[in-house]
Amino acid sequence: MTPFQNPTIYIGDLRIDEPITTLTDLLFIGVCFMAFFKTKHVAHEKAANIYRWFFLLTGASTLVAALIGHAFLYHFGIEAKIYGWVTGIFGTCLAQFGALYHTRKTIGERIFKTLLVICILEVITSVLLTFVVWSFVVVEVHSAFVLVLMVTVLESIHYKKTKSPLSLNMIYGVGLAIVAVLCHVLKLAYSVWFNHADLSHIFMALSMYMMYRGVAQFKPEKEMEG
Repeated sequence: MTPFQNPTIYIGDLRIDEPITTLTDLLFIGVCFMAFFKTKHVAHEKAANIYRWFFLLTGASTLVAALIGHAFLYHFGIEAKIYGWVTGIFGTCLAQFGALYHTRKTIGERIFKTLLVICILEVITSVLLTFVVWSFVVVEVHSAFVLVLMVTVLESIHYKKTKSPLSLNMIYGVGLAIVAVLCHVLKLAYSVWFNHADLSHIFMALSMYMMYRGVAQFKPEKEMEG
């Protein structure tokens, strides 16, 4: 049992481990799916559409994690966590590709192509290492590379030139994601019924909502005027 883990509950004969952690995961998943479906109006724009699929795959990976990694881990076994980890890597990697295509004109074609190759190699390496090391640490390092080194840096450069609402909201979203990580690392728990993982999931949901707002406001014809 991890520190401050939610007590197990039973609904009839159904055993549910970490119920609040599962519930807050479902909140995050709801925001992800909402973000995907409510941004259909920008699906024709490549960068915005890649970000949309980032929302969907991240939500899907969290759904796997919520059911296999928390609620019914006792049934599936700890080895099954690998499915959520790998799906999460593919989901998160779409954020860096979204940032690359969104900032393509700003950073220039040469840098774009170089970073694209680096990102592809990074994703392949992360997936392979996940199976070799068999640790969530790989997923965490991958997420840090994607969100901090790629999304934040690229969108910051783009925002300085264009004042893009998408860029600004992505930066704010990453900031909230960092708060979520700190809540988890520092074990900021109110009680076993609302622990560090639960609080982290709330900030993750706020982070995804902020990113959704950016994609929803995507207007390429105005962004390049600056």
